[in-house]
Amino acid sequence: MRQVKVGLALGSGAAKGWAHIGVINALERAGIKIDVVAGSSVGALVGAAYASHHLPRMETWVRSFRYWDVIRLMDLSWRRGGLLRGDRVFSHVRRLVSHEKIEQCSLPFGAVATNLSTGRELWLTEGDLHQAVRASCSMPGLLSPVEWNGYWLVDGAVVNPVPISLTRALGADIVIAVDLQHDAHLMHQDLLSVTPVEERTSSAATSGWGVKLRQTLTRATQRKMNQRPGAMEIMTTSIQVLENCVKRTRMAGDPPDVLIQPFCPQISTLDFHRAAEAIEAGRLAVEKRMDELLPLIRHKLSKDE
Repeated sequence: MRQVKVGLALGSGAAKGWAHIGVINALERAGIKIDVVAGSSVGALVGAAYASHHLPRMETWVRSFRYWDVIRLMDLSWRRGGLLRGDRVFSHVRRLVSHEKIEQCSLPFGAVATNLSTGRELWLTEGDLHQAVRASCSMPGLLSPVEWNGYWLVDGAVVNPVPISLTRALGADIVIAVDLQHDAHLMHQDLLSVTPVEERTSSAATSGWGVKLRQTLTRATQRKMNQRPGAMEIMTTSIQVLENCVKRTRMAGDPPDVLIQPFCPQISTLDFHRAAEAIEAGRLAVEKRMDELLPLIRHKLSKDE
């Protein structure tokens, strides 16, 4: 007999990625033990912090962000294959996550990247932890690609936005997947008249936070409807739409056992200063799926080897 392993597949989503922190915190509070972690793009960043037991430090850091803090972390570059070099932000990440090698992580961990030289998916499960995370986060056109053993690597979301397959390959019997891009659209006109599912199904609906979230969503939607989308918004949203197509195809053939989908469409690609909203959205999303998660709380399932 052996203990069944529960894996966490953390998907791409740029600034929405802080919702992964809320998901992980909620799972831990519910008594669900995660044995394996895999991440794509920002999911790899949060996953690496969690797998190395540095997630509380990362949460404290991102909750402290203000708009100008995010701007100061953006090191513009026009000659390195992306608008941003990414050196500043990943230097901070290196100080937060002190582990140098993936093998040093307390939990089995893997990051997904895309090999531009071959067009294939690459699973990074050993070697330099920070380079693996940096490669997985390299959104095409925005962040510079990473050189790895003679190849150029970019964002893992290009080929595998929610790395369910990698999570299973790392030994997970049950996979909890976190999908942040299910609501990727340019406009969200329906938010003006439709209350988010999380608000309808959660006690937060009547709380001060629930009311504030609703008001924020409405104001953000009204502003977007009256503005012409900028070049950055068009580029990032187009990438997200393409990633959604890839994700749906892959999930059709390899669905997760539990799918968690935080709802935070008001958070744009570079809204990294809105961590509190994203983290709360992650918590609410776990609450919504609690019925499916209950069997993992009551006992750790066993199966014959």
